[in-house]
Amino acid sequence: MKPPKGTASALPDSKQTPRLHVVQRGFTDPFAGEVHPDMMLDPAFPYGEELLQFIWEQRLFDGRSLRTTDGRVLEIIRPGRIQQDSGPDLLGAEVRVDGQLWIGAVEVHLRSSDWNAHGHQFDPAYGSVVLHVVHAHDLDIRMNNGAIPPTLELHARISKESIAVHLSLMRDQGFVPCASMLQRVGADHWSLWLERVLVERLERKAAEVEALFHRLEGDPTETLYHMVAKAFGLKVNADPFGMLAHALPLKLLQKYRDDALRIEALLFGQAGMLQADLVDDHPRALQAEYGALAHLHGLRSNPLAAWKFTRMRPVNFPTIRIAQFAQLLIHTDGDLSELLAHEEVTPLHALLDVGTSTYWTTHYTFDVPSHTRAKRMGRAGSDHLIINAIVPTLFALGRVMGRPAYTDRAMNLLEQLPPERNALLRQWAELNVHADTAGRGQALLELKNLYCTPRRCLSCRVGNQLLKNAV
Repeated sequence: MKPPKGTASALPDSKQTPRLHVVQRGFTDPFAGEVHPDMMLDPAFPYGEELLQFIWEQRLFDGRSLRTTDGRVLEIIRPGRIQQDSGPDLLGAEVRVDGQLWIGAVEVHLRSSDWNAHGHQFDPAYGSVVLHVVHAHDLDIRMNNGAIPPTLELHARISKESIAVHLSLMRDQGFVPCASMLQRVGADHWSLWLERVLVERLERKAAEVEALFHRLEGDPTETLYHMVAKAFGLKVNADPFGMLAHALPLKLLQKYRDDALRIEALLFGQAGMLQADLVDDHPRALQAEYGALAHLHGLRSNPLAAWKFTRMRPVNFPTIRIAQFAQLLIHTDGDLSELLAHEEVTPLHALLDVGTSTYWTTHYTFDVPSHTRAKRMGRAGSDHLIINAIVPTLFALGRVMGRPAYTDRAMNLLEQLPPERNALLRQWAELNVHADTAGRGQALLELKNLYCTPRRCLSCRVGNQLLKNAV
């Protein structure tokens, strides 16, 4: 069901939070108690049309001896596929009514009368409907051309077991809704689904990279520079690092690629970190260099307040990350495009495992001495940059520039890397769902955030399988 835009009488879209009803035979909110064996006889079906659409598409109902509400013999050849755009709920359906083949759309409603309530009787977009599927038939309806579409009533044909599984998924308060049922899903379903979810994650991230690519006038090297900068900021300082990349184009840094002091001065100066009264020789030298370069190039620094230092390990302070970023630019001679050229992670680790200038071995912030410690990116830091900058950039550039080898390279790099260490993957492991590669780890993060947390169980292959197994 999709009410036509601009129709004042259209009801709320039931694909949002299911509406709860006080129903007949003394039933109240079905999410508050056990599933009563007679609940399925109640025409209210308080679970919403999304579940009814799924039941129809997956044929989770008794399909024997089907007849329309006016008594005609009905055969379902193809139920159609659910679509999320405007218009009928399912497209590509094929049905036979009294031997006559019909090809078109299927519209699903809780009650037949919802057809009129949503204004479909006036909408020519619904003229392609060859079957009206309802939980309860309470009214004969017509299309905009006056024809009466055949109607199938499902309430007596739906499996109570699949409804009970769906109810459990909607009510469970565990890490994921299906935590108590995961052992029922075979490894083959998990493997195929996580491959698909990984592609979804890469496509979602690639869309962001492509938008950046177009804002940067189609410059792939500048795009990579921005992505690497944001990845250096980790989650906490990703946005300030992105602001820094915008305030300091790579083309300007490349002018001074042979001068480590000026590279560092430009980065710290544009980050707003050289505006204070500084004491140590190194920051004062940076300050002097930045002052001259800012005047020469008409630069204006970003606000210092954008950077976050609290509640993080000192080795991840933005000062240290900027110092490491400077060393990466020096190490690559200002040409980051080499980061996209490697099929294997080993040479990437060699490029990315940078340290800092000497000053930072005894400092975490300007003018505050600390014990001596080399501050290299290390393997974990390099892996983070590959996963969060190089892989999405490769995947996006492969699509936007028509280079499929780039997208393949992105996927292959993820399969060579170990998964990131974080709380979400530890919780998956507690459910005996393990990430053995970075690719699988990325898929599990996407699954949790975009399927499990919003309870999109009907769109998840794991949830699909649990519902199918219940029939």
